[in-house]
Amino acid sequence: MEPLWLILALVVGLAVGVAIGALAARGRTAAAEARTVAAEARADELRDALDSQSRRHAADERVLRELAPVRHDLDRLQGTIRELEEERLELHGRLSEQLRRQAQSDVELRAATEQLSAAMRSSTARGSWGEAQLRNLLESAGMLEHVDFDVQVRVATADGARRPDAVVRLPGAHALVVDAKAPMARYLEALRVPVPGDADDEKRRERLLREHAQALRGHVDALRARDYPAAVEGSPRLVVAYLPSEAALAAAVAADPALLDYAYARDVALASPTTLWAILRAVAAAWQQERLSDSVVEVLELSNELYRRLATASGHLVKLGRQLRGSVEAYDALVGSVETRVFPTARKLAGFDASAAPLPAEGPIGVTPRPLTAPEWSAAESRD
Repeated sequence: MEPLWLILALVVGLAVGVAIGALAARGRTAAAEARTVAAEARADELRDALDSQSRRHAADERVLRELAPVRHDLDRLQGTIRELEEERLELHGRLSEQLRRQAQSDVELRAATEQLSAAMRSSTARGSWGEAQLRNLLESAGMLEHVDFDVQVRVATADGARRPDAVVRLPGAHALVVDAKAPMARYLEALRVPVPGDADDEKRRERLLREHAQALRGHVDALRARDYPAAVEGSPRLVVAYLPSEAALAAAVAADPALLDYAYARDVALASPTTLWAILRAVAAAWQQERLSDSVVEVLELSNELYRRLATASGHLVKLGRQLRGSVEAYDALVGSVETRVFPTARKLAGFDASAAPLPAEGPIGVTPRPLTAPEWSAAESRD
């Protein structure tokens, strides 16, 4: 019995082992199939990803090809921007240098202005400056000193000797007196008031400008009292009061609108540089016209004198022509007499001497001076 059970147990064990092996093999086969399916799915996914990547790569290459001109333009733009940046830096350096120089110039100008302002506070300095400007205006108008004008001329007035700043000569032995000592102190003080300023500054400036206009009124009265026109021979009843600043005259007239009429009523003309230059140019033009008229008269006198001298020379030429004609006629008569009277007898004498040379034959000139046909010659001959 025991061997049978042993065999039966072995058979059963073998069957169970076979079943278990079959089940294990089937499990492994299913796992392998599952892995195969997963691998195939993964392969499909990879293929899809590769295709997608290929499409994206192709699209990227197409985009890059299309963007190649844009990239070229961007590179060129970057170069241009780089050059502009370099130029900007260079210009910034130049501008900084210019600003530095401008600041230095402003400092120098401010210092020079302060010095000029300090100098102009002196009436002597202002007078010298006005005289220098007046001389420059006279010369710029085309006038010559000691010819068309004189400066610092000493004249005698009822109150003693005076020295007007300039006396401009006018055509016809006339003269125009110019004074350049107009008061400017209040105006220069008004210029030093801050602009823009507060209400007190504005009031102070207005007060100084009114005082400037009042000072000009006083100067007009002083010129009227000096009576320069009576002391300068040929001077019209007028004195030109020169202000070396357009703004100074404009400010005075703005503060005192009746100032010009007040000056005109006292035979004083307030003149700015522009006004005085126009007056001087008109005087220079009058002198040019005067010199032109004198030149025309001189040319006419010279023409008359030349005509008279030509008439005298014509008379001498007529006489010379008659004398030349008489000389030619006398020469021709002499030649004819020698040829017809002297040479025949001389040839007979030469016949006795074989070695005698033949006498030269000279014919008459036969040319007379050209006849004078112009009426001027006829008139000169009739006078003779």
